[in-house]
Order: sequence, then structure tokens, then C-alpha cells
Amino acid sequence: MKLYTTNIICIIFSIMGLASCNNGGTIKYDTTTENYPPNPTNVMPNGYLCLPQLPSSTTKGVEHSFQIAYGENCQVSAIESSDSKKKTLQSMAVALSFGPESSSYAGSRYCSGTPLSFDPITRTGFILTAAHCVLANSKKAENQQITQDNITTFKTFSDGITTSGYINQTDNAYYGSGVTGSIEAVYVPKQYCQVPAFEKGFCSDLAAQNGDIALIKATFTESQQLQYNPNVKLATPSIKPATPSYIMALGYGITNTNERNTNLFYISYEYFATNSYWEESAESVIMNGYSQYGSNIFSSIICGGDSGGGDFYWADNIWYLIGVHSYTSRGCGSSAPDYYNALDASADVRPFSAELQNIMLQDTSQKGCGYNSKDFICKSNLP
Repeated sequence: MKLYTTNIICIIFSIMGLASCNNGGTIKYDTTTENYPPNPTNVMPNGYLCLPQLPSSTTKGVEHSFQIAYGENCQVSAIESSDSKKKTLQSMAVALSFGPESSSYAGSRYCSGTPLSFDPITRTGFILTAAHCVLANSKKAENQQITQDNITTFKTFSDGITTSGYINQTDNAYYGSGVTGSIEAVYVPKQYCQVPAFEKGFCSDLAAQNGDIALIKATFTESQQLQYNPNVKLATPSIKPATPSYIMALGYGITNTNERNTNLFYISYEYFATNSYWEESAESVIMNGYSQYGSNIFSSIICGGDSGGGDFYWADNIWYLIGVHSYTSRGCGSSAPDYYNALDASADVRPFSAELQNIMLQDTSQKGCGYNSKDFICKSNLP
């Protein structure tokens, strides 16, 4: 999956989704069989295992590139309406989009997210996404903690145009289709990117990238209701998948065949658990990717626009939200014989799950920041 923004060039792609605009890399083969990774042993629910495939070598002139949409039938809108899987997947993702429709940026879906709850009385819902999605137009000096001023998701100013961010739940996040909600408040961990300076919300140091998550509070009108899956739970530190394990990813990002994709896709890839990447390490970052059995080839399949989407681990009839799509220094779609060079970074949800639950339980207000968290900074959309 990749990012699509109407009339916005690749540079803007990189600041709003994963920092990548390429279409992948060339696979290198390692024939040393003892290095082959084992197959995952965990079992996904029937019908939810949608594995990547090798596209043809002529696809956009790029040989053997992967992206999240490269499964047998991984587009949610293509699932038969009678299949309960379709409704389940629809309830596990939202797009973060630009508006209003009068803007040249209208319909631009810049990130993804996971609905966690919805109160039909207050018409308020909580959505988990990535911190860099809501800090994308801000900068921070070195050794300075992020502040409320860094949270800029409510209004975006570019080329003299003011746009508003909103929540969009639909199979195809194009021009505000489907269920839409207004963003009222955003919570971001205080520890995100504490040491390095950053511009446009991206942290230059993987170790400081810990906590690339954001909890959004949004409101919906009487005619609009956020769907969420009650079988989705925030993973706690006790959830420890084996290495490797199948996990499911969801997102609205660009694909190999469509750089303007706005459709929701799902795919199964693998949790590798290592928190090291290019000689960097990070306590709250996990690495995911895909490796075809019988070859020591690891592929990155999360791309721009997928940022903030969920990584789900299935166990005990529960979809455990274990990670939030983050970003790495390598381009999406790349492949390599060493997983340190070709994996996707996810922000580990587990260290933050307890405080995220506290926020959702304590913040019962419809508007503004209704909970003073010790670990999160909150920015309200109130004037």
C-alpha cells in the first residue's frame, strides 16, 4: 500500500505517510538452505490469510517488488458482501483524510488508523494511528520534548491553502465517502522522539522513535456511526508472539499498480520481534516483513499512506493490536536477503496499552482533552 494525495508530488507523500515513494527493489537470492527462515506456526482465522505474491517483472519496470496489495485477493471491496469477513475488516480500519471538499487537497488520504471504541450517546470514538501522522507539519529542536504546538492534524497550511483533517471509514477513502468524523483531540506519548530534532514529524533516530503512536478522539453526527470490532484488543506486554508469526496488516496506502490508490487493503505478513535495524535498536519498535518459504528473502510491504494502520495478531479468538505502522530509512517494497535491511518498523503498542486504556476510560467529554495523562500530551481542537 502507498500514499495518494491529489496533485501533491512525491515529497509531500513522504511527509504524510511512510517516508518512501519508490516501487520496490530487486530481490537477491540466497541459496544457503540452512538460513531459510521457518514458516510461521500460528493459525489465522479461515479466509484471513492473504499472502503477498511476486508480481511480474514488467510491473512498472521494477523486478520483484512487493507491496501490501500483492495478495491473491486482498482488496476489501472485492470481498463478497455475504462474506462476514468483509464487515469485520471494514470495522478494523479508518483513513485520515484532508478536507474540505472545496480544497485542492480534498479526498487526499494521508494515513490509516484503527477504531478502538464508539459511544453512541456522546457520538464519540477513539482511533489509534501513528504520531508522525499528526505531527507532520511541525518541527522540534534537539533535546526538546514535543509540545501541544507540534500536534497539527486539525489544520494544515500549505501553498496558502488551509485544510482540515478528519476521520473517514470506508472501503474507498475518496472525497470523503463513507462515514466521516471530526477530530476533537489528539494524545501523543511524551517520549516520542525526545532527543533528536525533527522536521515534519519524522524522527531521525530509531531508538528515539519509540512511541510513534497517537490516540485520536473524534465525533460523529447522528447519521454517522463509527464501526469498531469488539474482538480487537490492545495487546498487553503478556502477548508475546513466536518468531516468526503471521500478523494481519490493514491500510489505505499506494500499491504497485496504483500510486493513487484510496482503497482499503489487508495482507498477512510476519512478526519477527527483533527491534534492531541497520545497527540501531529501539525498545518500543518491532520489525515485520514477509519471507517466502524456501528462500532467504525478506520484503518490506508497508508503504506511504499505510502509516498508522494496525498490525493484528490472532490468538484466543481475539485480534490483538500489537503494532502501528511506523517508518524506516529504507523504501517500501524493498527486498533483501537480510531482514535487517528489508523490514517494516511498527510502533509497539504493548508498552502503552495500559495508559491508552486509561485515556479512553477517563476522557468521557465530547470535546477537548478530558484526561490529564502522565505519559501523553493532549492537544484539543477547541478554540
